[in-house]
Amino acid sequence: MSGYGHAVWISWLGEQSAALSQTFLDYGGIHMASERHQSLWFFFTTDVFLALARLEIWARLNPLPVFVQVMPANLPVGFKLEITLSLESSLTQQQAPPVDEFTVLVHPKSVEAAKSIPGLTFTDIPKTPGLALQLWKRFGADPRLPYTTSLGWYMVLKPLGSAIDKSFQSGWREFFHRVEPLTKRLKLQYITHNFFVMLPLSNLRELRQWCKEFLLLVEQVKLEGGPYWPCVQGIVEKKGLNFNTDLHKKVLLDWDQLAPDFPHMSYRAALLLGEGFRINDVRFKVDEGSLADWCNVSLESGERSQDTELRVELPARLVVGPHGHCFYCGQRSHPLQECPSRQLDELDAEVWERLALLNFPAFESGLQEVDGLLAANPDSLPTLLREDRVPAQLVRAMFEIGSLFQFRMQAAVWRAFGREYPRGLHQMGPKANEASWEGLQLLQQGDLVNLERLITKELFRNPRSFPCTVLRGYAALERNDLLRAMQVFAEVEKLATTPLQQSSVIFLQGRVLEIQSKLQQASNYYKRAMQVSPRWLDALYRQGVCQVKMGFAEQAFGLFQNLIMRNPNYFNYALLDPELERGHMQMLAALSGLWLQAQARAEEERSLAEALRNDLGKWFPEGHPFHTEMSGRMTEMMKLTQVENYVAYARLAQQRALLGKEMMMQVEEEGRRIKKRFTNYLDRLKVVQRESSWFPFPKLLLEFNKEFNFCVKSINWSHSQHFQMAETFRKAADLVDTVDTKIANLEDRLKTLKIVRDSTLFVILMFRGFLWLGLASMLFSLLALPLLGFYGSSIGLGWAEDMTFRQQLELQGGLFVILAFLSLALSAVRTALVFDKRKEKIFREAEASARKMTEARAAQRSRNRALRTGNPSPSAQAVSKAPSKAKTKRG
Repeated sequence: MSGYGHAVWISWLGEQSAALSQTFLDYGGIHMASERHQSLWFFFTTDVFLALARLEIWARLNPLPVFVQVMPANLPVGFKLEITLSLESSLTQQQAPPVDEFTVLVHPKSVEAAKSIPGLTFTDIPKTPGLALQLWKRFGADPRLPYTTSLGWYMVLKPLGSAIDKSFQSGWREFFHRVEPLTKRLKLQYITHNFFVMLPLSNLRELRQWCKEFLLLVEQVKLEGGPYWPCVQGIVEKKGLNFNTDLHKKVLLDWDQLAPDFPHMSYRAALLLGEGFRINDVRFKVDEGSLADWCNVSLESGERSQDTELRVELPARLVVGPHGHCFYCGQRSHPLQECPSRQLDELDAEVWERLALLNFPAFESGLQEVDGLLAANPDSLPTLLREDRVPAQLVRAMFEIGSLFQFRMQAAVWRAFGREYPRGLHQMGPKANEASWEGLQLLQQGDLVNLERLITKELFRNPRSFPCTVLRGYAALERNDLLRAMQVFAEVEKLATTPLQQSSVIFLQGRVLEIQSKLQQASNYYKRAMQVSPRWLDALYRQGVCQVKMGFAEQAFGLFQNLIMRNPNYFNYALLDPELERGHMQMLAALSGLWLQAQARAEEERSLAEALRNDLGKWFPEGHPFHTEMSGRMTEMMKLTQVENYVAYARLAQQRALLGKEMMMQVEEEGRRIKKRFTNYLDRLKVVQRESSWFPFPKLLLEFNKEFNFCVKSINWSHSQHFQMAETFRKAADLVDTVDTKIANLEDRLKTLKIVRDSTLFVILMFRGFLWLGLASMLFSLLALPLLGFYGSSIGLGWAEDMTFRQQLELQGGLFVILAFLSLALSAVRTALVFDKRKEKIFREAEASARKMTEARAAQRSRNRALRTGNPSPSAQAVSKAPSKAKTKRG
């Protein structure tokens, strides 16, 4: 933008008079620069001459050695509202002459502009060295005229909401009781009409005072939590307007587009406010701007710095246009019958996942590219939706915000097998009813005549057809018959068979009311949708959008913040939603707080993520299955540390906490598993100890005892540790495998020991039996032959008697040998039959004896302890026994 006016170059000696700068400010001067004993000012209007006339008269009574030069100039305003001053090149190469009185020289072109002001004189002067070669005129003023400024404005204040709403009546009444004392304190007279408040601002000082005091009042009320009601206000120049009750009708403003709380005025008036105010763009049109266009102002101290605030500006051609908000997408660049969402067939929830990995500067550049494409070709939006570039992804995300109300959502609902959201939309079936899909195609093509015929025919066959009745409601929308659409959607709700179908139709009813600006009623419908489908968070989002449209942007942010905490993608929703333009500035300021918190937290999360990845190697070695799995997941997590996006920041924190929790759960599980394995090892060692303790040759078990004692020490160490430190955990994990190997080795060697032990015991038992049988055989052999020889003749065995006496020694020896072998065989057989029982009995008796000895020793120690402590009956006390440990050594 640029504005034409007059530049004022001032040069002085000594100290600058405060009256000089204050007068210029009061008459609408914009201070451009100051350096040493000179300064540069700019005026949009000829009020510069009125200010100089006042100074001229004042300088006649008060010496004012100041040289002033007035010349035509242009004031360019950049895209970021930076201002510069454009002069003819010859005017920039001048030197101010020394003066001893107030001297004003005026450029000939500026003289022409000031001729209509009475009381001013311009006289010729000779050429002055150092000045540009122009016919400069000496300025003079008649002291009899007042020279009052021509600047003046009217302020029109409008509270938001419906006048028949009780909350509006009470809220506005209480808030006006805070505004009315402000008007009295500033000595401003006001009139009210149809809830409009109008008051005159007679000069620039009153304009500054009103804007500053009102903004401070709103800020104070919000901080104190006092009575507040959102209001919009426009400040217009007095020219051509009269101060009466019809003033608000003559102010050419769309009150439904104004942001609440901030005074709206022209850029020219905003620039006159000077320091302490910040100018904010508002977009009411897409053409090239001028200084007469509307903007709003806020206090510089009450807003965040531009360096830290989110600077996201949606393409003006999507949020500004001749149409109302489109039912399907919320944009204003087209009517609903031409909405590009018609060409979208499937829901694209993945677009938010793609945007989550997009750096935030790409948002700004992508949106600027979209604006440039639409400026070159306003009809390029459908083509852009089919591309995969970043601008196309951003535009597709904008359309995805309104997907609830589009044809593709209803198509998904028709095919959904599930009853609830969101699971229902993930269980899709085939296109069952051909008539409804044919009707949807006709609706996308805009063929309402054939669509109505098809619907009528199908509903005659099936009056309770949910899809066809929905199509009838959409057809009413296409004809802009919102009342009929509302009635049809209410009928469709009764035909819904699942909560998913019912809530989708409730959304459509709420949207119909929202498009009609019946925002409170629409919000109630969205609350109903939330009750039917509690997991459908878009119902909460739509309630927030309604609040922003009503002007309660700051109050709605609490709801948005809750949504963002539950699903970070709603942060990008709020950035890209074209329907939040009314509260765009407040939303950006509020989202900036979340953005800065997320940025600060992301720095901390990056270091924590790095530490977590390092800790993984400390807890689990490479090659461990859990280490392999977590390494891949942590690699994906670390990619988020390189993305400058709120969703990426939030997911980094979520995934880091999740992975950390899973790792600690795995550590606890592994710790329990290690403890359990050590406990099992202890049981196995007890078996090894019991079985090997009967080995008859203990001096041969030196290596066996060494490995056994190592395992015992390792198990005792594990029972005394808590695996909450990585070093201890890794040591135990490594030790458990070593112990397992050694115990397996001990068990293998124990088999050999058991064979030797059992063989030795078998031989002992066998020879023990053989001993008794041998003695019996010896006695039998010693007694049997003499008895046989003595009684042999009497029983008819005379030959036995002769043989016995002749060969007694040979017979006794042979018989003894035969009986010895028989005894040995019999002893072996008998021992084999009873070996297991005898072995268990021997071991059991030995263990019982050892247990009694241990208990006797424990009782003796207890008695000794009781005697030392003076307790005569220690056995009467309850003693809690610690878990038994393995012996530290065995011999």
